[in-house]
Amino acid sequence: MFKDYFYFTKSQRIGLIVLMVLLLSLIVVLFLLPQIIKVQTVEVDPAFKVDVESFQASRVEASSEKTLNTFPFDPNTITSEKLAQLGLSDYQVKMILKYRDAGGEFHSKEDFSKIYSISENEYEQLKPFIIIARSESKSTFIQTKKLLTPLPFDPNTADSNLLNKIGFSRKQIGQIVNYRTAGGKFEVKNDFRKIYSVSDKDFKILENYILLPSEIAPKADAPLSENNFTDFEIEINTADSIALTKLKGIGPVFASRIILYRKQLGGFYDKSQLLEVYGLDTNRYFKFANQVLVDTVKVAKIDLNTATFNDLLNHPYFEYYLVKSIFNYKEAIREFKSVEELRQVNMVYDQLFEKIRPYLFVSSK
Repeated sequence: MFKDYFYFTKSQRIGLIVLMVLLLSLIVVLFLLPQIIKVQTVEVDPAFKVDVESFQASRVEASSEKTLNTFPFDPNTITSEKLAQLGLSDYQVKMILKYRDAGGEFHSKEDFSKIYSISENEYEQLKPFIIIARSESKSTFIQTKKLLTPLPFDPNTADSNLLNKIGFSRKQIGQIVNYRTAGGKFEVKNDFRKIYSVSDKDFKILENYILLPSEIAPKADAPLSENNFTDFEIEINTADSIALTKLKGIGPVFASRIILYRKQLGGFYDKSQLLEVYGLDTNRYFKFANQVLVDTVKVAKIDLNTATFNDLLNHPYFEYYLVKSIFNYKEAIREFKSVEELRQVNMVYDQLFEKIRPYLFVSSK
């Protein structure tokens, strides 16, 4: 009987043999497969790797509840350099700038807490210093496409108020300001095409109003021609209208405009500022530029600690939101110890600071 349990028919024996062959074949295949087919490793994008490492670093920093270097700032306009000065990590700065570049806007202090890389502790530290320009900005910067109203402007120095008057959208104004803040400079008119949101049609409308040369100006060591040869020079900060009309290309109308703008500025500290005079383009400017001298001692300066809101607002280089930021900062620190301290104001980028510095001083007690 015992033998009956281990007896297999011929067909059963064949089936067992086939099954064993299949099992042995499977074992061999599984053993040899890794040797035949090399597993390809997927390379991680270096940029993605950096983002991950930055994010992990920001989480470590957040968990340590670091103390930030706080000062008044507007999250809609603050530069990356100023964000770093606050003590935020590179990843946090990157996330804030990405949010703004994507069209995001902070309408209230609470909106800033929605940046997911900002911890609750960091937000509580920053909250008292967040300054959001009041909602009138939505009416000041018209969002919808509107017709351009060409006005003479230098894209290297034009403030947002002038750019808005010309008809640029808020997005375009932001791109122009960001380009300058990043160190970009418009050397010739055609450089303005670098602002990708400015269409060819817009450029053609504005081209004759851009206060930049169409071609690079002659080098300083270029041989003198009949046009740039001079036998007299004029100090621009003291010259009257009669003296100004002696300059090639300057008649009574331009002479009066120069004097009016000189009065508004408080004097010229560089002769290139004459390009800011309404209607005075580079072609006219280069005809008399080497006849002009500038006495910077004649420049009238404003005391940052005693100036009123309107004192600054009346100066051509100070627009409303800039003056507001300065006074908000001044309210927090009580008084300026030096003009250099103005760099801490979030709307004051390096190029703007160099532009306004000659007109400011801080009185010593």
